[in-house]
Formats: sequence, C-alpha cells, structure tokens
Amino acid sequence: MDISDPRLIEAHKKMTERVEKYDERIVTVLKGSLSTEQALNDLLSVAGRRWKRRTFAGKIDKAEKLFCPELDAGFWATIKAANALRNAVAHGHSEGQIVQRSAELKKALLAWVSPEQRPGIEAMTEPQMISTAFNNCSSYLVVAADQYGK
Repeated sequence: MDISDPRLIEAHKKMTERVEKYDERIVTVLKGSLSTEQALNDLLSVAGRRWKRRTFAGKIDKAEKLFCPELDAGFWATIKAANALRNAVAHGHSEGQIVQRSAELKKALLAWVSPEQRPGIEAMTEPQMISTAFNNCSSYLVVAADQYGK
C-alpha cells in the first residue's frame, strides 16, 4: 500500500483522534480518582480508621460507615459511579462499557447536584463532567474530614 493512499490517510486520522480521546479520558479519570482517593484517605485518617491496604471501593465502604452528615446518598452514588468508571478505564474495558460507566456517572452526578446546576452539567463535555464529579466528591470529603475532626 502506498503511503499516499487515501484509505491509509483516513485510517491514520481516525486512529490519531481515537488515541487523543483515550489520552484525555485516561488523564482526566486517573487524576480525578487520585485526588478523590487522597481526600478519602484524609477522612479515614481523621476518623482513626485503618485504610492503607484497602482498594478505593474498600475505602468508600469504610468511609460510608462513618455516617458523616455532609455525605448524603447522592454523594455515595456519585463516588461509587466515579470509581466504577475509573475501574473500567484503568482495566481497559471495552469502549461500550466505558461509555456506559460514564453515562452512569453523569446520571448520578445530575441526581446529586441542585436543579440550578443541572443545565450546566448537561452541557459539559465528557471530560468536564468527569472532572466535575471527582472534584465535587473531593471537596465534600475535605469538608467532611474537617467536620469530623472537630
């Protein structure tokens, strides 16, 4: 096949776009997950709970038992959906599964936020929505840790 073959040029273009999309998704999800997990670690530490050898899901379960009033059912649904997306991305699940996990995260986030915030989230790109979900979870965990320590 000649390097100037239009089919090869088009295939290269599509693959480059796919890789860029994957890169953005991976970086967004993993960075968000790391910051949220650190905030979760901080909450568990302030609460005097053992957490160092637990998975993110195990830490979520441990923290949920603290019954922090700042962390309501919408928060727990969102952080669990965010973790499910992280797992799908990190473990190389199929594009269909990742898209489904992203949709589940968006649904949980939309159910959690105020009615005034929903239109803005609906208009977000996938990376923006993922960042918002993880950042909201992290922020709530920071406040819960601060309140728990008082």
